[in-house]
Amino acid sequence: MPLYEGGPLTPFSAFNAGVIPNDVFGVAINWFVNRTPLVSRLPKLPTGAPQFLITNDNYRPRSNPMNNGGTLASAASTVTVADGSIFDTGDVVQIENEYILVTAISGNVLTVTRGYAGTAAASHNDALPVYLVSNSRTGAELNIQSVSRIPQAVTQYCQTVQHAYQVGGSLQSDVNYATGFATPLDRDRMLAIQHVMDDFESACYYGKGVGLSASTSRPLMKGIFSLLQTNNVASPTNAAAYKPSDLIRDTLQACFNGGGNPSVLLVSTDFLSGMAVWGHAAMRLNAGSNVFGTPIDLFEAPFLSGISIIPAPLLRPGTAICLSDSEVRIRLKRAMIDKPRGSRGDAFEGDIIMEGAVEVDNEAHHACVSGVTAFAAS
Repeated sequence: MPLYEGGPLTPFSAFNAGVIPNDVFGVAINWFVNRTPLVSRLPKLPTGAPQFLITNDNYRPRSNPMNNGGTLASAASTVTVADGSIFDTGDVVQIENEYILVTAISGNVLTVTRGYAGTAAASHNDALPVYLVSNSRTGAELNIQSVSRIPQAVTQYCQTVQHAYQVGGSLQSDVNYATGFATPLDRDRMLAIQHVMDDFESACYYGKGVGLSASTSRPLMKGIFSLLQTNNVASPTNAAAYKPSDLIRDTLQACFNGGGNPSVLLVSTDFLSGMAVWGHAAMRLNAGSNVFGTPIDLFEAPFLSGISIIPAPLLRPGTAICLSDSEVRIRLKRAMIDKPRGSRGDAFEGDIIMEGAVEVDNEAHHACVSGVTAFAAS
C-alpha cells in the first residue's frame, strides 16, 4: 500500500505489510489480494538501479540430435550432431543400444570410439537422439577442454506506473459516490491505487521490455511471457480440446524437465470452469483472509495435489503460468507512494506512483501456456 513522502519511518513498508492508511478507502486492500494476486503476494525486494540483471543458470542438455546427413555406419569413427558445444572429451553417449566414447571434438563433429562399455557397434539412422550418459576421466588429464555453461544474464527494466487522483468541491460531498464510509477524495485515491496495481500486474505478465535511452524514455519491464523462453507454449497441442494431461505436460512437467520445483499455478479464470469440464472441480481452500476479512482466493484440484491454483483476473483467457515460487519476486526501485500535488480550497489532487519490475530467476524452472480455446474431458 502507499507510503507517504516525508512521513514517519517504520520497520514495515506499508506496501509489504498490507497496512492501509486510514484515509484511503478500505475496499482497496480487499480487492488487491485477489484482483492482482501476483504483485500483491510475491515478496518485495529493493533495487537501486533503473535496470538490473536476472541470471539464468544453465544445465548441460542430456540429448542432442544426430545431424550426419545420412545413416551412421557401424564402422564410422566420427559422428556429426546438431550442437557439439554441449559435449566434452571423455563423454559417454548412447545412440539406441550402443554406447560410444567421445575422444575429440571439432565444432559439431565428434571423434568417437564405437561399441564402448561392452556394447556392439551398429548402424543408426540420422536425426536419432544422441543421449549424454556421463563424462568419464582418467584422473590425470591436464588442459582438457571444459564445457562452460555460463549463466545467461537477462536485463530487466524498472517501470514507473503513475495514476492521478483529482477531486474538486467539498470533500464531504457524496454526489456520484454511493457510499457512507468515505469521502470522494478517499474513493478517488483508492481508484488511483487500483489503476496502478492493475497496470503493474498486467505488465508483469505482458510487458515486452523497453529500456532507458533518454530522459524522456518510458521504460517497460519484461513480463513473464517475455522472460520465459524454454517453456513458453503459445500454440498448445489440443488447444480446442484441452485436457488435464495437456495442462500437466505444458506446465508442471515442463518445469520439472527444466530443473524447477513448481508450486504455484496462476490461471485465467476460465480454467475454473475448465476443471469442472474435466470432472476435477477446483476446491477452494481456507487460505486465511486479508486484514479486512476478505477470503484469499486459493484452490486445489485432485489431479494437482500440492499445487496452489490461483485465479488471476488480469490473465487473458486460455492462459496458465506455472512458477517455482522461491525464484520469483518483485523488485521495487520505488515503493508505492501517495504524492499529493496540493490543494486549493476543497479541491485536492495528487498521484499514486510506484516503480519496479518482476524478477524471474532461472527461466527454465517455470512454464507458461496460452492460446487454449476450449476444454475437453479426458
